[in-house]
Amino acid sequence: MRYSWNVLPALAAVLANVATPAYGAEAAPDVVIVGKRLQQKGCSHPIYCDGPILKRIQLGRVFDDDKTFVDMPTRKPVDKIVAEFNGLPANATKSDLTRFVDDNFYPAGSDIMEAELEDWTEAPPFLEGVTDPVLRGYGMSIHNQWKTMARKRDTSFLCDGCETSLLAADNVFFTTGDESSREYHYWNTYYIEIGLLKSGLFKTARGVLQNLLDMVKAYDFVPTGGRIYYTDRSEPPLLALMVKTYYEATRDLAFVTEALPLLKIEHDFWEMYRSVNVTYTRGSTDSLGKRGSGSGSKANAKVATYGPNLFSTASDSGTQLRPESYSADFEAAKTQTTAPDLFSTLSGSDLYAASEAGTSPGVQYADVKTATQGPSLFGRRSLLRRDIDIPTANPFAAFTEPQLIVLGSTEINSTIAVNLNSIIYQAELIIADFIELVENSTTPECVSYRDRAAERRQMLLDLTYDAESGLFSDYHLASGKNTEIWSMSSLWPYWAFGDSLPSDGAQKALNNIDFLHGKFPGGLPNTLYNSSLSWDYPNIQPPMQHMAVRSAQNAEDHTCKKSTAGAYDAPCGGTAAKIAQSTVNSAFCNWYTTGGSIDNVLNSYGGAPANSSGVNFGSFVLGPDGDIDTTTSGKAQGNYAWTNGINIWLFDSYKAQLQMPSCPNIKLNLVEHIQSPSPSPTYVPSPTYPATVPAPPTIYTPPPPQPTSNYTPPPPLTSAYPSGKSCVRKRVCRRCHRVVKRIWVAGNGGAGCKNPYTKRGPFSNLRVHR
Repeated sequence: MRYSWNVLPALAAVLANVATPAYGAEAAPDVVIVGKRLQQKGCSHPIYCDGPILKRIQLGRVFDDDKTFVDMPTRKPVDKIVAEFNGLPANATKSDLTRFVDDNFYPAGSDIMEAELEDWTEAPPFLEGVTDPVLRGYGMSIHNQWKTMARKRDTSFLCDGCETSLLAADNVFFTTGDESSREYHYWNTYYIEIGLLKSGLFKTARGVLQNLLDMVKAYDFVPTGGRIYYTDRSEPPLLALMVKTYYEATRDLAFVTEALPLLKIEHDFWEMYRSVNVTYTRGSTDSLGKRGSGSGSKANAKVATYGPNLFSTASDSGTQLRPESYSADFEAAKTQTTAPDLFSTLSGSDLYAASEAGTSPGVQYADVKTATQGPSLFGRRSLLRRDIDIPTANPFAAFTEPQLIVLGSTEINSTIAVNLNSIIYQAELIIADFIELVENSTTPECVSYRDRAAERRQMLLDLTYDAESGLFSDYHLASGKNTEIWSMSSLWPYWAFGDSLPSDGAQKALNNIDFLHGKFPGGLPNTLYNSSLSWDYPNIQPPMQHMAVRSAQNAEDHTCKKSTAGAYDAPCGGTAAKIAQSTVNSAFCNWYTTGGSIDNVLNSYGGAPANSSGVNFGSFVLGPDGDIDTTTSGKAQGNYAWTNGINIWLFDSYKAQLQMPSCPNIKLNLVEHIQSPSPSPTYVPSPTYPATVPAPPTIYTPPPPQPTSNYTPPPPLTSAYPSGKSCVRKRVCRRCHRVVKRIWVAGNGGAGCKNPYTKRGPFSNLRVHR
């Protein structure tokens, strides 16, 4: 199907840099904020969170990376270190500070060590049915990566009174994969978990989730990461989704029963510390996204936003600075540019809100008051980032310094984030279904959670849904407007509740996604602006590709009609599979050009660096043509742990559609007469995982059972079958073409035959040996 610009106004307007708003054509819904969010106490550790030691070391540039210092365990009790620091002269040099650090702290990362995976398997189940030798070899390579990222906490060397910033973790955890990664991170763990489960590492996945549940026990929520300086921030709350995913794979009801109270506690945290009550006038979109009903009525809703409302401040500017990026945040808050100082208006939680949202400051709105001070800097009337003067010749050109200044002041914590509220909607339904599962009845508490989910869903339809494009957009509370910046986050509702959205809106959304994928076959950028920030064009983030796949697949499943062959009728189907293929391609191509190879299948790339066996990247970069821009740098980029998990999930979910990867402008150096890798041994799950429990209610459709062995040794002929008659025949297996013995035992006086050594194959009446 060919798309024209006028068919897709939402994306076309953005790509063409047209000033016509993509959203917000209707009258403002008169949103009124009722009350304020509760204040949350900030982390106050005298070394790792706040205080003169942190400020002096970080602003003294003792380390190139601020995170190095706050990841260093102490050699002495904290009170002695504080006393020694107080004895330093006021004019202490960088050398003095360096000596102080060396004398009082162990190297960064001394508190973690490599860990073995007790349930490791050389036969990952996600490769069952993958026949292409290149895909199979690459899949085994990423499966083996789990062993390189597994870590455990080690504080055995610490003295009495010595401390570390690493939070307690009783189970194995996975670092993100980059050089500064020395702990687990919250929402990264979801993408790691989905890969671990598809790799058959059920016990490891359970331990990874238990680490997060233990954090809820300690803090009432899951911090951003496993370090103490993250304990006043969180990330998109995917814990309920993680427990649901684990349960669907294992049927471990005991784990769900233990986790359920903690899921409620985390949900309460987001309701208390990250939400506000609003009243607004209902627009013209009803609960099913249809036009013409409910207009003009008043509605009340609780909406979630990113960012804490913190007690304490950590700098003279009154801005809470992140310990792991202290000096960079300080420069942002104290910018010395000649342009209007937008950074001076940062609130005490702006930087932390940006951290929770997974982005850098300034991705959405400039501050209303300060923007009026510099009209020549902003160009047109609007405060939205879209209205910055971007060169029309190349809307994807990098932003200039004055343009980036506009991005410096954010109000993320005043924005109804579509993805965040969609995630909490999912959590509310999951908690409700878990209550029903554990209690074996629909209790009033269960109904209450479902009612909250319905209210949140209706709010998203009222304030963030655009029926003309079928897409959603964040809503800014202060200005009463939707953002005009297209973002991948606008697709999350289709994953959360796309099955109940109107089919015409879902079809428009699918057309938009498919059109965008045609422009960017290397992957979908999170936004269409080159702001030089890691979440904007031309960077591609695997979690966003996973979300797009889930959203597109859900829309296809509930919108598209399947043909008699089982495939979706054109032009509706295939969008999810195309994004899945491009995601695998992008990861594979960078792995290959950095030295990846497969024995007897794929030789190394000629330009790959020496002594490199292939690098998995955590993010990818688009080239000018929209396809992936491969690199031969052997240095790992970003968080490749989530790339591992996402690709393994894609292997398992789309194995029937995935084809051998292709790389732009690169020919794969295939071995002549490719020899397929030897068949892996049959996967046998741990006897404890999965456990057999009653099937869950409502949204939980039991997945196919994990492969298990039905083989039992045949009983002795003389005792089991008194007749003792038997015969041996030789047959050729139709699957592997090997000659095998078939042992037939006559039972019940020869009245019938039993064949304990064979089983029926998956097609027709084909019989194959074990």
